[in-house]
Amino acid sequence: MIKKTLYLLVITLVIFTSSITASNLDSALYTSNLKAYTWEPISDVKDILQYENPKNLTKRAIDQSKLAEAHYSTAVELMKKKEYSSAINEFKSAMKRYKRAKLSDDGLNFIRVNMALCYANSGNNEDLALSKRFLNLITSRIYSNNNWTYNIAIAHNKVGNSSEAASFLSSIIRKDEFNFQAYVTLEDIYRKSGNEKDADKVIQRMETAKDKLIEKNQKSKPSNNQKIKKQEKNKKFIPKGERPDITNLKILSKDDHLQFNKVNKINDRSMIQIQEGIGEYNLGVKALSNKEYTTAQVHLKNTEKKFKRGKINDDGLNFTRGNLAIAFLASGDKRGIGQSKRHLGKLTPKIYKNKKWAYNLAVAHYTFATNSRGATKSEYMSKAIKLFKIVIKTDKLFLPAHENLIYIYKKENEDSKAIRAQQNYEKCRNELIKSFSRQDQLALGMSDLHIFRVKLGTFGEYNTPAALFDEDEVITIPINENSTTYIAGMFYNLENAIKYQKRMLRMGYENALIIAYKNGNEIEF
Repeated sequence: MIKKTLYLLVITLVIFTSSITASNLDSALYTSNLKAYTWEPISDVKDILQYENPKNLTKRAIDQSKLAEAHYSTAVELMKKKEYSSAINEFKSAMKRYKRAKLSDDGLNFIRVNMALCYANSGNNEDLALSKRFLNLITSRIYSNNNWTYNIAIAHNKVGNSSEAASFLSSIIRKDEFNFQAYVTLEDIYRKSGNEKDADKVIQRMETAKDKLIEKNQKSKPSNNQKIKKQEKNKKFIPKGERPDITNLKILSKDDHLQFNKVNKINDRSMIQIQEGIGEYNLGVKALSNKEYTTAQVHLKNTEKKFKRGKINDDGLNFTRGNLAIAFLASGDKRGIGQSKRHLGKLTPKIYKNKKWAYNLAVAHYTFATNSRGATKSEYMSKAIKLFKIVIKTDKLFLPAHENLIYIYKKENEDSKAIRAQQNYEKCRNELIKSFSRQDQLALGMSDLHIFRVKLGTFGEYNTPAALFDEDEVITIPINENSTTYIAGMFYNLENAIKYQKRMLRMGYENALIIAYKNGNEIEF
């Protein structure tokens, strides 16, 4: 009886000790690789313009911002290599461009923080004053982001503002109690300043946070089956979509402006005006295709005037007005966007019977909606969605319309519609892959073309079939010194790949298998 009791006590002690050890190991995982003052340069280049009103951005401002982005991105890459002096020069160029674009101080925060860090880490004592100057120019808007706040704290500590650094790190911890990097750095700052009491408090608070996170993870940890189901669901139902881009349309040019008029009733004087209008229209469309938006506007305005004098009816004026609206919207000019409304409003229903025109004008309505507010925005967004649906109804395999619709539903927070649109897109996309030619796939907007090849098998030096090398597009993949895998054929649709696979099977390649590639990489198929 005594032996049994002792045995149970030993088992209990072992389990208890194991539990404590596991808990300690879990706790150590969160901070074992963390070192005080560790930081990484942050870019967020795409967020620099987030504080600017798009309507106030002129064409010059947009052009200058694009040039600034290139300098900024180069500077960040140089920071990552710790080439701080070179990075500073690039940041200066970026700053000059952004100032020409009249960027607000909130947008300039990103450059100022990174410049402060570069000067603080340059190794030159005289640069510390410059670092402080940039830190003093930072606005409060950036402190909503903990990652940027942490880097600011690092810069302050580097230039001798340890109390300011500690204050920022404490604010990070208040917002995110599981930010262990902030704890580790804050504890070291207190410890080095001789403030042992606050350093110990940070450690205590960090350990409490660790325990809390461990408990939280254990409670919420799903079973393997739940994980698999969740992964499958996420994999299947993540809508992607593509933003409609007014500057990347295929501009239509071969339009019959007279098709809705009775030509025999047009007098000679009117016909002269119409012929001159057609000449102006061709020049306008050419300029629009070349993205010369101001030139296109001039020619298309002249076209409309001459066509009106030639008494072409509203249905025939659709083509001019449609391209004129696109020219105004693509320019990005605030005044031009306002003018586009008049031309969009005068379009008659007949133009939407042409799939390509319906698509271009769907993008135009969307672009106008994104530059509008209130009821106007809602009205034009609804019209854009309606037109994208018309395009899909006319030609279900025209993929850009599907992708644009997915994007809009996502932006409008209509998740269920986005998912349905994504499913329709994938269904149509698979249909294209299955049987349509490469040219058809490109024409219908499929940019991520799949290539199908057939893996014939793996052979050694003495059992490789001689006829294998007579096949087209043969690729050899050495496996080791004695074995090589052979892949043959190149097809842009699945039906042709299957036919080739069947022929190879009949020729004796028993392990012939179809492999799919996208952008040069093998994918699941």
